[in-house]
Amino acid sequence: MPTQHFLAATLLLISAATCAAPAWAYTQHEAHLHGQVELNMAQDGNDLLLEITAPAADVTGFEHPPETDAEQQALKDAVQTLNRPDTLLALNAEAGCQLHEHHVSHTLSEHTETHNHDHEHEKHSDHDHDEHEGHDHHDHEQHSEHDHDDHERPSKHGEFSIQYTYHCEAIDKLSTLTLKWFAQFPATEKIQLQAITAKGQHATTLTASQAEFRF
Repeated sequence: MPTQHFLAATLLLISAATCAAPAWAYTQHEAHLHGQVELNMAQDGNDLLLEITAPAADVTGFEHPPETDAEQQALKDAVQTLNRPDTLLALNAEAGCQLHEHHVSHTLSEHTETHNHDHEHEKHSDHDHDEHEGHDHHDHEQHSEHDHDDHERPSKHGEFSIQYTYHCEAIDKLSTLTLKWFAQFPATEKIQLQAITAKGQHATTLTASQAEFRF
């Protein structure tokens, strides 16, 4: 489960995107278009919050639960890559931005799988896991059929959701975002960027040939 900080960050990103360009309303409905990724960015004081929504087909090459060893490995490799944002994007060094927290989730399993990376969260992860396993088996069976129906439909349009939070020592010097995403996931044709920072609101489309955004 995301930490309280990430819940606040998500609310901020939703608010930012709602206030941004009208194209946001359109891209929300087009989130499952293959080759199209959404990137929302919002500044919160000295923190920079980024949220990426990507079709699973762009990230793994398929959008259904993995059925073979090769697909299992592809999913594992994709999650490992997404957990290393330095391989996906770069902020100009003058801003002094350091990754503070990140969260990766996807819908390529019967129940949404999440990977939350936060030191405080990791201290409690084992305890939380034990509590989850201790849930009444009857309750699980009671909801299993309903859960299966709920997840069967989304699995046809599997997607990844990734949040990165950076703390920047000199966020006023933030001027450039360079995406390396296209090198890691070449199936992506374009990334729709929505950003709200102290420098204003921005909306643009980034591609492999134009992967740098200047604030």
